[in-house]
Amino acid sequence: MGHAVRRDELGALALSAPAGAGTSLIGTFSDAGPGDPMVTVERLARSIVRDSLRPREYESVIVSTYPHTIELAEQVTLECQKLGADPLMVLDTDKAFYGQFKNYSDENLKKVSSHCIGLLEYARSYVWLGGPRDPGPMARTPKEKFGAMYQGEQAHYEKSLVKKPKNVGVAIGQVTRERAKVYGFNYATWKAMVGAAIAVNYAKLEAAGKRAAALLSREADVRVTAENGTDLGFRLAGEGRRPEVDDGVISDEDLAAEVTDVALPAGEVWVAPVEESAQGTFVSDVGIPQVGRLIQGLSWTFKDGRAIEITAKRNLASSQAGWETATGVKDMFGSFALGFNPKAKAGFIQNAVAAGTVTVGIGENRALGGKNEASYGFTSNLAAATVEIGGKVVIDRGKWIV
Repeated sequence: MGHAVRRDELGALALSAPAGAGTSLIGTFSDAGPGDPMVTVERLARSIVRDSLRPREYESVIVSTYPHTIELAEQVTLECQKLGADPLMVLDTDKAFYGQFKNYSDENLKKVSSHCIGLLEYARSYVWLGGPRDPGPMARTPKEKFGAMYQGEQAHYEKSLVKKPKNVGVAIGQVTRERAKVYGFNYATWKAMVGAAIAVNYAKLEAAGKRAAALLSREADVRVTAENGTDLGFRLAGEGRRPEVDDGVISDEDLAAEVTDVALPAGEVWVAPVEESAQGTFVSDVGIPQVGRLIQGLSWTFKDGRAIEITAKRNLASSQAGWETATGVKDMFGSFALGFNPKAKAGFIQNAVAAGTVTVGIGENRALGGKNEASYGFTSNLAAATVEIGGKVVIDRGKWIV
């Protein structure tokens, strides 16, 4: 009965947009305006609840936390109470998370957690603050254990597609010294970047998101190229596949369109392209942190939408945790995203939101309105791409030019 997991460094199918957890970064970064005071835990919690989640009176909210984010979780709970919502804090720990792989058999891990399924019956909103503080033990966990856990999570994911709860993922808690050491990140640089990316001007971010979404809303041919060997072409479906913009706020307009997920930092627009239209090669130029290892040079070569060749310069197996037991069209082209957060930088975990970064995914894409049904999904990032849409260059070597 595995823990509910999300598609981040665990590589599992997500209940919400790619995001993370919360931690000691809280209270260390400035707000967007010059001269504004430092962001406190209380101020951040208020923004998460009142600006991003926007719960209604009596709305049931699950606040998921680990010990290193419990102060923020407590303040989020208090903010929910002030609005008349009905919050519940759920605490996990590194020992409990890793304990499931030692204490449960594979058959037990394959069984969906009754807690996860039960919460979805009544919970209308989730705030995800927690995640293991130290990803190191992930690399020492047998891949069969992860595969079994992913199988157990599948029923939870399927139910979430039906129930469509609101989700706010806050990546602050991924920024830990332990995680930086495991993946070779400069902790101070990463910490400052995530802080600045969360404190971005959200009115400007919303406007940028609308411009990016307009580019992906029409039927058009897309070509993505880069000096690292990337040359991928595919087609946007246009009407019927509405781009999903993560601008950090779950608005009334989003809810009407059944777009219920945001991540902080925000700044990405996703779409499900025509799956079988992908032809060519996509090569990542940034490291992808996954189950305690850093994947480098991940390359997918597509023919008629299928990834017919999958390679990497380093740690390929970490991109395929659960691949062997996965069902459905796990190798089919599934998603395309453009980042537009001007304060975010690629090269850490929050790659997809960095302005000018291109993200491509394979496998499951029904949450985006696509037709791929699979128990596996994975995304890869390219920070220095040139993107043409309908014959017009919109991103030139990682820089927006429209």
